[in-house]
Amino acid sequence: MYPTLEKYRGTKSRHTCPACNSKGVFVRYVGDGCEYLSFDVGRCNRESKCGYHKKPKQFFAENPTVSKFQSKPKQKYVGANRARQTSTFVEKLSVDSASSFDYIAPEHLTATLGNYDRNAFVQFLLNLFPDCSEEINSVLKMYFVGTYQDYTCFPGIDRQMRICRAKLIRFNPATGKRLKGDYDTSSLVRKLKLKENFQYKQIFFGEHLLPKYPNKPVAIVEAEKTAIIASLCFPEFIWLGSNSKTWLDAERLQRLDGRQIILYPDADGFNLWQSIALDAQRQGLTVKVSNLIETHATDEQRANGYDLADYLINQQKEINERNEFIDRYNSKIEMVLNDESLRCDFETILNEQKAIAIYNSESEAEAERICTRPENVRNIVLSL
Repeated sequence: MYPTLEKYRGTKSRHTCPACNSKGVFVRYVGDGCEYLSFDVGRCNRESKCGYHKKPKQFFAENPTVSKFQSKPKQKYVGANRARQTSTFVEKLSVDSASSFDYIAPEHLTATLGNYDRNAFVQFLLNLFPDCSEEINSVLKMYFVGTYQDYTCFPGIDRQMRICRAKLIRFNPATGKRLKGDYDTSSLVRKLKLKENFQYKQIFFGEHLLPKYPNKPVAIVEAEKTAIIASLCFPEFIWLGSNSKTWLDAERLQRLDGRQIILYPDADGFNLWQSIALDAQRQGLTVKVSNLIETHATDEQRANGYDLADYLINQQKEINERNEFIDRYNSKIEMVLNDESLRCDFETILNEQKAIAIYNSESEAEAERICTRPENVRNIVLSL
């Protein structure tokens, strides 16, 4: 049976909308065997105020490996007569005969989506990329980045759109760095006390994007924050996070569908990831290692874990400073052109400089050339 919208069976059959974050208004699609599709596949009942509607057709287009009529279970649909017997807080799905993993119920993730006005990491991005609010929102939505209290939530979602983990990190909104003393990151599972001995499935951050973009090459970094920032700067790649430098290995790279892969190690992980890449190449994978950070990092930066995010942030800050200078200069130019008094002051300073240059044995033509050089004109304008 092709997936259809879930019939109303009380409040438990209406969910939180992943777009507007309103509770009890989202109708999800259920597939063969009464199984939900991904938590973001459905229709919001707030048609005039939200209008979100992601159809199964779009889901299957983004996940071509999933059968339209025999889809693998994402979250077991629970009818009203079984609601009291089955917990909705944690999903337990059999992966194979030898092992099983726990999954976070979608409602917990959708509850974190939004509230970006109090999300320190998002506010840092909006300040760093002042003209890219639409692109930032698009990337946040693509990775399902959320807000929980004063934490930024980075969920790990697998290719079947099952939520394997959700890391919580606090950031300094001015620097974009983790808050001091918060290096032991928390998780949504622990904060919500969903389950003791939660069985995590280890995946790449951003792994759910692989079926959606089957032809894009993959770039791998260590941190989720770095993957988000790199996605804004280089959207031609699928950016994945390994969560730690030691978790990456050649066997895990085998899971990336034989794509072109480029690794961007932190400054203190270049040698390790280079050895992993060589191992992967011997297994027939197309893997390269960028030496960008290895080349640019100072000894002090290496000691402090300098990474691609730090490099891109510094580059963007330089761009912002140049743009701010240009804006100031253009504004001052406009003032000089429109204010007769300032225009007279400008001409007076320029003529005085020419007179001094001629007095110092320069010809009139050479004095004119020296005094009208762009950098000199800029300095005069900004001094007014």
